[in-house]
Amino acid sequence: MYRLPRVSSRVVAPLVIALAPLSASFAAPPCSRDIPVNTTCEIALSDLRPTQPAVGMIQVEERAARMGGETDFVRYTARRPIPVVQGPDGSFYLTDSHHLASVLVRAGAQRASAQVIGRFDNPATFWQEMQARRWVYLFDPKGNPIQPSALPQRLTDLADDPYRALAGYAQDAGYYKKTDAYFMEFHWARYFGSRMGWRPIDRLNLLQALQAAEALACQPEAQELPGYPGPCKH
Repeated sequence: MYRLPRVSSRVVAPLVIALAPLSASFAAPPCSRDIPVNTTCEIALSDLRPTQPAVGMIQVEERAARMGGETDFVRYTARRPIPVVQGPDGSFYLTDSHHLASVLVRAGAQRASAQVIGRFDNPATFWQEMQARRWVYLFDPKGNPIQPSALPQRLTDLADDPYRALAGYAQDAGYYKKTDAYFMEFHWARYFGSRMGWRPIDRLNLLQALQAAEALACQPEAQELPGYPGPCKH
């Protein structure tokens, strides 16, 4: 079992989802082909198909540990449902929130609230449609292209990308700014990894890696990345 490091609260932001009080009778229909697009439904987390190859497991495990005591995960996600697209085979594909969904699984959840934001019926053009909308990330942790067939089939099959976790913590710490750019954390993860020689990152050296990320985030080489914070202050 992993032991979580002591990480400054300035660096590690808790997973917070603002929820207004919900009626005790809250319920959503199960996700199916009968659900209209832009409708909220209830889905088994085991049925979700990832559209990226990896998540930052250090961050996932840390956030899951902070969710102790939560039991009603459908209600927990009702105000911010997980976005999904239904593919030609009837499967539901994540378009975002891979880390949140992975956190829920590790916290013991089996079901969650989802919102169907699209539905595509043509298998010949499905992945082109997904790429056109930037709803899929077809690159490995070092930025090499991959085929859709290389994507994991289930949330539990997602690989670990320690530099994606580093990028997430760097964003939480304010080393770069959150924007609406698609998969921006992966771009920062690749930048940090390439500048740090892809040296291994784990819970024991996370703070040291974050110090390096802070120094790298403001360098001129990062100015084309989304959320660039500006030149370093000397």
